[in-house]
Amino acid sequence: MSKIPPMMRAIALTKFCNPSEYNLATLPVPKITKPDELLIRVRAASVNPIDVKMASSIGKMVGGTFPSKIGYDLAGEVVEIGSSVSTFKKGDEVYSRVGSENKGTLAEYCLSTVSTTALKPASLSFAEAAAIPLAAQTALQALDVGEERVAGGLKGKVIYVPAGLSGTGSFAVQLAKNVFGAKSVVTSLSPGKFKLIGELMGEGTPDVIVDYTKQKTVDVTGKREVDFMFDTVGETFKGLGVMKKGGAIVSISMGPNGTDFKKKNPGVPSYIAWILNVVDWVLRTYTGWYGVEYKALVLEGNANDLERLRGWVEEGKVKPIVGSVVKLSDMEGVRKGCQQIMDGKGGVGKFVVEID
Repeated sequence: MSKIPPMMRAIALTKFCNPSEYNLATLPVPKITKPDELLIRVRAASVNPIDVKMASSIGKMVGGTFPSKIGYDLAGEVVEIGSSVSTFKKGDEVYSRVGSENKGTLAEYCLSTVSTTALKPASLSFAEAAAIPLAAQTALQALDVGEERVAGGLKGKVIYVPAGLSGTGSFAVQLAKNVFGAKSVVTSLSPGKFKLIGELMGEGTPDVIVDYTKQKTVDVTGKREVDFMFDTVGETFKGLGVMKKGGAIVSISMGPNGTDFKKKNPGVPSYIAWILNVVDWVLRTYTGWYGVEYKALVLEGNANDLERLRGWVEEGKVKPIVGSVVKLSDMEGVRKGCQQIMDGKGGVGKFVVEID
């Protein structure tokens, strides 16, 4: 294993900005300061909506210091371990959704912790593995909530996941069908992606596809036919017509619970957390009138979920959908990919940056 250099390349912000202003910087390689930490040579990192939002509008609310690195997802090799680490060794190939304190995976090196890291699926490339952590854990935790809150669990039930070829949606569709045993999985796509989803997902392909450019979901599914909805695109209100009484909705698109969000991001002003809690209360109350339970999900990254996902990947039940891959040195490509994520348009699967 090559010697660890003192400096590294990383995408780092000097101010809150849009992707068009992202640039490479030269920064010190982070050093292990806690006994449970790992230093990882990043081979690939994927970009999520939270990354570009935290770099711009949301970041201004939360605050922060500069230079500010970007990214939570990585796949790479362990190059140094903390004094209490016994589950990993140098040279292990791992993947992680790093904690907020270690944000900055679009870099040559990044710190992670034992509690947020797992061995990567051996069958996957670094780019494929890097597409999994945040999006797949989010989908898994949403479905876990449904398993707990829908009477009898999700097996044999009807599950609706809008945007089934988005980064998070693609994992949710496959998990719902192949792991949680849904009777029927419904998703929404533009007609140009109908054939593509079958080619990409195989046995994990959804049972019902709504052409959101021409159809209303309720006209396809019927009223009160869905047991659980994972709202990835802001359909909580208009999706209530399809929900059965006693069903549940988990959302990542209507705004987080303020208390949970502040716990993960202590820099959030208390008044912002209060506003988010009011919005959350309104959503829970409104959906409750329909007999539907609502929960805003704030991801809790952890190694246990990554280990569960690794097993399902190796069993062929889940596979990452990688839409496009660029090199870290291709800053024009990085900016373009990040802008598409910010715009929320036209994406298929995950956008991955290989650290060349």
